[in-house]
Amino acid sequence: MRIFTTLLCMLSLAFTASAQFVLVNTPASIAGSKSFSAASFGAVLTSGVWTGDVVFVNDGTALPNEGCNPATNAAALAGKIAVVDRGSCEFGVKALNAQNAGAIAVVVFNSAPNAGMGTIVMGPGAVGGQVTIPAVMLSYEDGQTIRTTMMTQTVNMTIGNLQFPNDLRVSDDRIINMFNGVMPAVQAEPMGASITPAANVLNRGTNDASNVTLQATITHTPLGGSTPSQVYNESNDIPFLDNDSAQVILLPTYTPSNGQGVYGITYSVSGSVDDSPEVNSDNEISSSFVYSNNVYCKGRWDFTNNRPVTTNSYTISGGGNIEFLAGFEVPKGIGYRLDSIQFLVTVSAPATLGSLGANAVSAFVYEWNDANNDGAASNTEINIVGYSPIVFADTSARSEWVKADIYDYLELEPGGYIIPTDNKRYFVGVRYEGALLVFFGFDEGYDQTLAVDNGFITRDIDLPYIGINAWANNLPSIDAGFLFGGNRSSVATALYVNQYSSPSIEVAPSNVAVTLSPNPASSQLVVESKLKSATGGINYTIRDNAGRMVYTSSRTLNSDYDKASINVSQFAAGQYFIVITTDQGIKAERFTVQH
Repeated sequence: MRIFTTLLCMLSLAFTASAQFVLVNTPASIAGSKSFSAASFGAVLTSGVWTGDVVFVNDGTALPNEGCNPATNAAALAGKIAVVDRGSCEFGVKALNAQNAGAIAVVVFNSAPNAGMGTIVMGPGAVGGQVTIPAVMLSYEDGQTIRTTMMTQTVNMTIGNLQFPNDLRVSDDRIINMFNGVMPAVQAEPMGASITPAANVLNRGTNDASNVTLQATITHTPLGGSTPSQVYNESNDIPFLDNDSAQVILLPTYTPSNGQGVYGITYSVSGSVDDSPEVNSDNEISSSFVYSNNVYCKGRWDFTNNRPVTTNSYTISGGGNIEFLAGFEVPKGIGYRLDSIQFLVTVSAPATLGSLGANAVSAFVYEWNDANNDGAASNTEINIVGYSPIVFADTSARSEWVKADIYDYLELEPGGYIIPTDNKRYFVGVRYEGALLVFFGFDEGYDQTLAVDNGFITRDIDLPYIGINAWANNLPSIDAGFLFGGNRSSVATALYVNQYSSPSIEVAPSNVAVTLSPNPASSQLVVESKLKSATGGINYTIRDNAGRMVYTSSRTLNSDYDKASINVSQFAAGQYFIVITTDQGIKAERFTVQH
């Protein structure tokens, strides 16, 4: 694996150093330290200690606790720690509004369940530079607990530079996760997919720690089942860990063999002296990975909505061209095809999905042939094999979960890309080309910081994502691929891989016969479509060789024949393909424009 260029992401990554705490003091029922992410703006947490009762911001809007407008309850916030919900405005705006109301600190409650706090990002936005008070984010789960308690009791909190005599810690950015959060059991088991559990244990106490033990247990729960069985229980210890230091502790490798199901992994750390009671809430962390029926994904799986878990969305700083690659290995290729891609796309207000223009968002599948077997993908080793045209269901929306069929890129036929041989490697790319801020979904709760930054991941295909912002001949310039500064969370793109019975029936026989003339065309392209039976309507869509939609039209038909004349005189010279869609099927043909 190469060392990728590191770029800052749209929101700067927060840095959490030792001796920084967010601590609930009272009431006793919820007291203790909370996992958090510190903002990249405002007061540095090591510079002081801030203690106060917590009060929700109210800005008088329909979503009053998001704090996106000046607070209407400034008297209640003065001298207190302001609490706001994560929402539609920048973190810097929330913090500045709370500061202007007299708050001494700001706590943001995350809006995404199961997100973890390892790579949550709180960047300054346009006004964060004016903030002088500390700002932190807590998890959705901790936020909801505090919210409920605030309804009946006063919650008091301390933020800042605190240390306790005994304080061992493990967190979601300090553990090893399986390199894929989801992969088909039929593919994972032949490749011998395995995980070497490990954690980078941190001693934040003032005392040195002795006999530090890391334990990991793994359970397997069959898909659709409810009773887990333990399949792994190992521990290892180190005799000594200095205060304010960290060390990686390795455990024996585990190779899953129980088939489809959820593999839950729990890490716990302990020492010869128990942690101070205020801070023992960070001694255990849990994660999971899934052996699925037919899905690959870098992050976790949302079984309720049957899609990847997405806790946040990312783009490149300043917006513009962006593509995120996710790599997957397919050892059993013969008899399988790549069927479809699923991902989340979001645009920044006030833009809508319709503002992006025709096919500014697209998805591609690239085959990777690691010619020199060095684990590092290069521009000369990848080629396009699959393409997914993207059509948004609601162009007035700002966000949409997309599930798009894969077309064979060379044949331009629907029905997926037939995998020609075993032992193939693919990158799936979700791409935006344009000048706006367009974000793609990530799972921050499936963090690969330890694996990436400490050499546990040695191949590009196992990275949680590869960022791309330039292309050559429609191929991603992977030689210039990047990882965001400090962000090792996983891109939430799913690839569906299904069986087919034989190559002879890989795609149903077309019910649409198409004739194009002239080809090449310079002014008018005549399209004649002959169907096996009458259809109620027909749609014509033209895309350029990069997959961008340049023309579309629909009309009712009630016939088995249609003849359309399309003006291509304004099209740039080059290769195009036209997709004819009816209720009997889809047919795609290539043509050339010459002037």
